[in-house]
Amino acid sequence: MENQRTPRFAIFLALIMFSALGGCSMNGGAHTPAAKTAPEPRVIDLFYVTDRAPDADGGLYFSGVRGDLNYGVSQVSIPPGHVLGEHEEPSLLKLEWSNETDKHISVRDVRKLDREAFTTRLGRAIEASPDRKLMVFVHGYNEEFPDVSRMVAQFADDLKFSGPVVLFSWPSQGSLTGYTVDETNAEWAESHFVEMLSALLEQVPVQSIYLVGHSMGNRIIGNAMITLSGDRLESDLMLFREIIMIAPDIDADVFRKDMAPRLARTGIHITLYASSKDRALMASKAFHGYPRAGDSGEALVVVEGMETIDASDASGGLIGHSYFAEDRRIMEDIYGLLQTGQRADDRFGLEARESGEGRYWTFRK
Repeated sequence: MENQRTPRFAIFLALIMFSALGGCSMNGGAHTPAAKTAPEPRVIDLFYVTDRAPDADGGLYFSGVRGDLNYGVSQVSIPPGHVLGEHEEPSLLKLEWSNETDKHISVRDVRKLDREAFTTRLGRAIEASPDRKLMVFVHGYNEEFPDVSRMVAQFADDLKFSGPVVLFSWPSQGSLTGYTVDETNAEWAESHFVEMLSALLEQVPVQSIYLVGHSMGNRIIGNAMITLSGDRLESDLMLFREIIMIAPDIDADVFRKDMAPRLARTGIHITLYASSKDRALMASKAFHGYPRAGDSGEALVVVEGMETIDASDASGGLIGHSYFAEDRRIMEDIYGLLQTGQRADDRFGLEARESGEGRYWTFRK
C-alpha cells in the first residue's frame, strides 16, 4: 500500500511545484516570460541652415570657413535615461573614449537638402505641430557644427518644444583662440540670417516664431531683426512671438542705448538672461575693456520694453556660459515662457527686484 502511494504523491508534488514556478498555466498551455527589450534612444530631426563651407574631406559636417547657404536635417539621438539639463557625452573620468548612442547624445546623420526640399519638409513639420510653432536658434562663439547640433537638440528636447527647431549655424572657428575671427564672421553672417528669416515668412505656413540666441549669436539676431523691421510689414513682425537672448556677448552700453530700444519698438517680447558667474563673458569684458550685455551685478542691463532675468545663481559648468541648458530652473522658466507666453511677473519661479534702472527678476531660492 505504501509503495503505491509514494509514486502518486511524488507526481502530485511535482505538478504543484511546476505550476508554482509558472511552467504550466491553469488551462494547460505552456508560458514563457517575455524577454525585456532595452529602451531605444529618441531620434530628433533638427533642421539646419548654415553658411559654413562643407568639410574639405567631404564628410557629414561643416567647417569654420565661410560658404554659401546650405540646408538640411541633422538626426540627433537622445539616450534612454537622459536627465533634464545634462549633456551626456563621453567622459575620460568614466574611461569613455567614443560616443555611444545608448549613453550619449549623438549626431547619427546629416542629410543635406536643396532649398526647395528643405522648405517643403519644414513646412510639413510646422503644419503638423500645435499652433504651427517654430523655434530658430543661433549659437555663439567657439562652436563646431556637430557639437552645437547636439546641444540644440538637447535644449529642444528638454523644453518639450512642440514644433520644429531650426539651427542657424554660422562659421565659428570652434576654438578659444578664434574669437576675433568669430566676431568678424558673425557680422558677415547677418545678411544670410535676414535672408533665411525672410524666406521663412514667405514660404512656410508658420504662425509663431521664437528666436533664441546664445552669446555672440545675439548680435546676429539683434541686428537682423532691426534690419527686418525696416524691410517688412508690421503683420510679418507680429509672427515673432519672443526673442530670448541668453548671455549676450554685446557691448552693454551699445545694447542699452541702441539695440534694445530699437528692438523694443518692434513690439516683440524680449527676455534677457544674464549672470555674474559667466567666465566667458568675463574674458570678453577683459578683451574689449567694457561690460557685456550678459553681465550681471553692477553692469546688469535693465531696459524698458525688455525683461531681464539675473541667472547668477544658475549652474553652468566650469565656465558658467552654458547655464541655459544645464540648470533645471532656467529650463523650466524658458518652458513657461514658450508654452504659455507668461511674462516674468506671472512665472512662479521668479522673484521681482528693483534697481535704479527699473525692475528685473531673479530665481527664487
